[in-house]
Amino acid sequence: MSGTRLVFSGSLLLFAIIFTCNHHLGFSVGDSLLLSIGISPYTKAYVSGVHITVFFGLGMLACGYYLARKEIMTKYPLVAKTLWIAVVILISNYSFMTDKLMYVVKWGATGLSSISYSQNDSSCTYQVYPNGQARATCELLLKNYSNSSVAAMVKPDLAGSYRYQDDPLSESLQSVELDAIPVKLEPRMTFTGKLEFSGLAQRPLQVSGKLDDIVLDVAVDGTNTVFDYDIP
Repeated sequence: MSGTRLVFSGSLLLFAIIFTCNHHLGFSVGDSLLLSIGISPYTKAYVSGVHITVFFGLGMLACGYYLARKEIMTKYPLVAKTLWIAVVILISNYSFMTDKLMYVVKWGATGLSSISYSQNDSSCTYQVYPNGQARATCELLLKNYSNSSVAAMVKPDLAGSYRYQDDPLSESLQSVELDAIPVKLEPRMTFTGKLEFSGLAQRPLQVSGKLDDIVLDVAVDGTNTVFDYDIP
């Protein structure tokens, strides 16, 4: 058994899991890496076609598993034969593990740096009226990983959450400006619930509907950020 080969195969196996599996924010490191170099994680339009991340990830996972098992088999045959169990457990609990890790990493964080937003677990139903009034009821999931409470002002970006930019609905949503509302995030707690937003549309078009994967504007102590992971 070669120590170098064992380290390489083990690292490849671990990287394949990290690359492929969804972490605490609901998408994978592989999706982020592909997008960072200008490659869509999917072969077709938004969340359709072959998921390239999984395609590459499974290939690396198979290679890493085969090489690691081969290296361990000569000296630790029982470990090699049960390696698949450890891999399955790690894959099935990866999101949970990364979520708990964040409580350690962000224990002493303050302000915006202590907050995480699960965009894939959010949605809004909206209504724009002929008189310009706009309403949105949103289900949002925010987490405060730090050991201190955070008072945040939040509001959804309906236009940014709409994936088809070249139609009249997109133009109408772009004119909607919703008012931010306060949310208090207790220490090491998850906020999940419905929030009611209201505002005005400068170019009103009577429409209603539902949006998923909501882009969210969050402000804390005068500093704001827009959570838009651009991930299917």
